[in-house]
Amino acid sequence: MTDMAIARAEAEGTPNRRSAAPRKWWIVFKHRTAVFCLLLVLVHQSIVACSTIFLTATITRFQSGQGYFTELCLYLMAMAIPYLPGCASFVLMQRWINVAHHALVEDFTNAAASNSVDYRDVSTREDVTAVLARNSAPVIKDYISFIHDLASFSLNSVLSIVVIVFLLPSQLAAGYCVSLALCFVIVVALQKGIGEASSRCEYAYLRYSGVLSGFWPNVVLGNTHNESIWRSQRESTGASFYATSNRLELFRQFGNVLLAAASLGPTIFLIIALARSNTADPALVAALIVSLTRIFLIVNSLSALVYRVLDYSSLHARVKVLLDALDRMSHGNSKAVATSIDVSVNGVQARDVSEVKGIVTATRFGRFTITGDNGSGKSTAILALKQEYGAACFLLPSDYSHLAWKKNGHSLSTGQRLVEHLAEIFQIESIQYILLDEWDANLDQNNTQRIDNTLSLLAAKKVIVEVRHKRTLP
Repeated sequence: MTDMAIARAEAEGTPNRRSAAPRKWWIVFKHRTAVFCLLLVLVHQSIVACSTIFLTATITRFQSGQGYFTELCLYLMAMAIPYLPGCASFVLMQRWINVAHHALVEDFTNAAASNSVDYRDVSTREDVTAVLARNSAPVIKDYISFIHDLASFSLNSVLSIVVIVFLLPSQLAAGYCVSLALCFVIVVALQKGIGEASSRCEYAYLRYSGVLSGFWPNVVLGNTHNESIWRSQRESTGASFYATSNRLELFRQFGNVLLAAASLGPTIFLIIALARSNTADPALVAALIVSLTRIFLIVNSLSALVYRVLDYSSLHARVKVLLDALDRMSHGNSKAVATSIDVSVNGVQARDVSEVKGIVTATRFGRFTITGDNGSGKSTAILALKQEYGAACFLLPSDYSHLAWKKNGHSLSTGQRLVEHLAEIFQIESIQYILLDEWDANLDQNNTQRIDNTLSLLAAKKVIVEVRHKRTLP
């Protein structure tokens, strides 16, 4: 992802755009596995809440000298059974992640296929490559894992309030409410700052990963000049990413400390005050001491919950980067190529793409060679033909190494691989037009002549349109 592209994305990501509209977010949530996963979380937390009720009943009956075996068994069951729906929810969560990521990739694919995106738009290509190929899977996984944990902590916290209000002293319920209010204030105060820091960290990572993607050609090739420049770029972008990620984590953990103090402080104070009170019922104090571990687990769930809510700003910013890239593919790049050119088609001058279309469309088969100076519009003309004929034509760019083929041909020479690809294209019955952009750029004279003869044969049944340098004309 280029610095210019990232700067543009950062600028577009902050204003009140509709790129990440609510319907876009349904890419993550509109799946049956999401519903089943969250239902299992509900079952899990409900059983866990019942364990507190059974534990309290066991302690109460024990202190009063009554039989408690039934309540104890129920408590032990309520502690063991939740593992089943809990583990099942994680299995479904992984399936949810996979389904959501597949849907996102499909939306990117459909957005590009249904819009006239200029193949030469390097910044858009690098934007999409960075977020889709390198970032989409881990971002979707982190976000859905967060939703799963948030649902679990939220239910735990809500049910904990019920436990505190109805089963434990009213003073502790008051302390819980005070903690909740303090945590809410902290979340509001820190949320915006963490969201902005997360966005800066995500874009710094995209810059860094973009440089790292150039490792192979710049280091393995052995050119010390390119390697030195690459190392410098790697150091600068890496230092920026590491610094922003360190600042983000420091900011987050500072908020975590504040939240821990806000959630635990009031409850600790009230427990000490209640234990030291001369008016406290000894049986109540005994039950309180026995339940201390459980009480702190309940209060800690509040801390975890509000920290998760605070962390949402960070994850939201990362997912929004994905959705902004999808939005640019869907709406921002649908455009026709330029029409003004200055090329020759089989020696006939053409100064507009409509003239090229007219020449090519006049026949159902034949061979047309487009020539011209650098910057004259040769590639523009061939892209215009692709837009004109759509699925009825096949455009083979000059760099076709990343295109998907039935046979990869990695063990073949450049000329052999091109012959194999042309044979594969020719077998597609729906293709009437074959567009070739400087196919001879990296071939020696023998391979050029051999493929030139092959194209002449193919032109007897299909329309061949090729961009070639003037010097390569036979």
